[in-house]
Amino acid sequence: MLTDGEKLDILLTGVGGQGILTSAAILGRAAVNADINVMGAETHGMAQRGGSVEVHIRMGDVYSPLIPVGGADVMVSLEPVEALRYSKYVSEKTTIVLNTRKIVPLSVSIGNAEYPSIAKITEILEGIGCKVHSFDATAIAENVAKPQATNVVMIGALSKVVKLPFTFEYLENAVKLVLPEKLHKMNVKALKAGFEAF
Repeated sequence: MLTDGEKLDILLTGVGGQGILTSAAILGRAAVNADINVMGAETHGMAQRGGSVEVHIRMGDVYSPLIPVGGADVMVSLEPVEALRYSKYVSEKTTIVLNTRKIVPLSVSIGNAEYPSIAKITEILEGIGCKVHSFDATAIAENVAKPQATNVVMIGALSKVVKLPFTFEYLENAVKLVLPEKLHKMNVKALKAGFEAF
């Protein structure tokens, strides 16, 4: 629980089609159900699959939906290079949950750009002072559900490495409220698998 004056700023990053907005909805629903003030804002370059997406989730004593530059307590990045793209929001106080599965952009595919290694991405983020928790969330999703559940695996991992202001049960309930009933069983498995990854 967040006490008076406390806040938790979470930045979700990735590309279109990875379920970033669904992740934000799950976190937001869990916060509302736990009676925690929550605000959010989304921005994306291209709404279609493959475009860069960022969502700001702010909980507790907050009055604006946007996380200030350098102000993120947590970054959850579903695509590795997107963590670098939005690194202006992180600082030495930031914990990063990083999916290591790449989505190679067109510029790299046609040879106009180079995709940095996971080691290099981690080195840059740790150079800022961030605590980086990296793992192949997509492989876990493929194993317990479907690759489309990667976003929910990431939320499960987030709940393990960061002290959220509500219990895991609130997240489990939020998954069931946000997603269609036919997807409940698969995504609850994905949430638990993400939690158990750390």
